[in-house]
Amino acid sequence: MMKARLVVLTLIIGLAFDIGRVLAAEESEEDSAAGLPAAYSKNYLVARSTMSPDKKFAVIYPTLDFSESKEAADMLVALKPFSVLAKLPAEDLYFQHRSHGGISADWAKDARVALIILDSKWGPGDVFVVELSDGKVKRVTNLEQKLRQMVSPTYKSAKQKPESYNDTYDFIFEQGDNTPCTLEGNKVVKIDLIATNDPKGISDHPWSVQVKAEWDVAQAKFVSQKITPEKRR
Repeated sequence: MMKARLVVLTLIIGLAFDIGRVLAAEESEEDSAAGLPAAYSKNYLVARSTMSPDKKFAVIYPTLDFSESKEAADMLVALKPFSVLAKLPAEDLYFQHRSHGGISADWAKDARVALIILDSKWGPGDVFVVELSDGKVKRVTNLEQKLRQMVSPTYKSAKQKPESYNDTYDFIFEQGDNTPCTLEGNKVVKIDLIATNDPKGISDHPWSVQVKAEWDVAQAKFVSQKITPEKRR
């Protein structure tokens, strides 16, 4: 009888410890693996900056040690109970202690739409619009890819052929004076950024344009767009 009581007491203490650890993590500003199941807690951290207003959803990202694994991914998950909702098709994986990187999410109040941004050195890198219904992912749109498709014709039609930013990208997106991507309610994403091949200002053939656009979430398309030449400072 005494042994059974000790077992129960041990379980209660352990449960209280786990709950306390999760609550402490939620109150802390640091990302942690608290609350993740064992299969994920060794290799992933919860990005607090991506947590939904109701604390039900967030993005998890790989630890530094796990980031080189072929299985590593940035994932949108449900936290309580835990489940993986979608792997984000990021071109540049965000991972623990990544240099010149960052991760954030802007959520609609009803948690039906999320704007998830993986930052690069100069501005937004991967940008995703995630739509949810009944706690499940309905659609993931790679908005950075859509922006690149929209701007590419302007780059290619430049009178003086610009130099490519690098071997992978003709140009990158750079943050201007305003917030580059903003979610308004659950209907529209407003975009205000700079597309450039020359963020350092060292190219012999620089090219830059200001991009202003609105992405309709439900229609999954741009409903307004304006691309204008931008003079480098």
